[in-house]
Amino acid sequence: MEDRVFGPADESADGVAPETAQKTGSAKPAASSGKRQCRRRPRDQDRQRDPAGTRRAILAAADAEFGAQGFDGARVVRIAEAAGVSHQLITYHFGGKRGLYEALGERRLEESIQVTRSRSFAEAARGSVHWAGENPAWVHALTRQGPGKRPPAEDARFAKLFKSVEAMRERQTRGEFRSDLDVGAVALVFFAASIAPVAFPWLTRVLTQQDPASPEFIDHYAKQLSRIISALAEATVAERS
Repeated sequence: MEDRVFGPADESADGVAPETAQKTGSAKPAASSGKRQCRRRPRDQDRQRDPAGTRRAILAAADAEFGAQGFDGARVVRIAEAAGVSHQLITYHFGGKRGLYEALGERRLEESIQVTRSRSFAEAARGSVHWAGENPAWVHALTRQGPGKRPPAEDARFAKLFKSVEAMRERQTRGEFRSDLDVGAVALVFFAASIAPVAFPWLTRVLTQQDPASPEFIDHYAKQLSRIISALAEATVAERS
């Protein structure tokens, strides 16, 4: 299906798009009435030739907007402007702001799961810290959610989040951390620790006396979190010996 989008100048006086009017009415060209001829926006015309690139541009702009404003404060008009498209293209590709947030959240969740999959707990901790550092806008979007307020599409992502808890339970069974610890609590602490430098930069700076945004600190913090996780595993070994 062609990404044909009509702007304000692309509609007739009764709100019917010119292409629709031609299909339902006479095939003869309309007589010149002095009205401005409809034209596509140059940017939209380019975007229509590359739908995959359009989606990437929209998602990148949405990532920044949701990170700065949260879901409630985000505006589709600003996202469209940043992406270089008309807001109708966002509706076409994602159905609107909620669909855009859901698509972005689904992608980010899958990325974060991939980072920790098939790695030891300690290695997963290091990877998660780096992932959060590379995706600060999404971390900010998550932390901007109001207290007690359910984020959009929470139920749709519940199954994947539950699988991540089950994966954590398997790690516990393998002895990667102490058997007397609650798996859900460990998963929450693991996630919070991973995003801490991005979510709480001022607090991180005060407590560590380092720049939380610097690559050097991110690497140092990732190694330290990995060592903490390893210490939990060592405590498990000591339990069994």
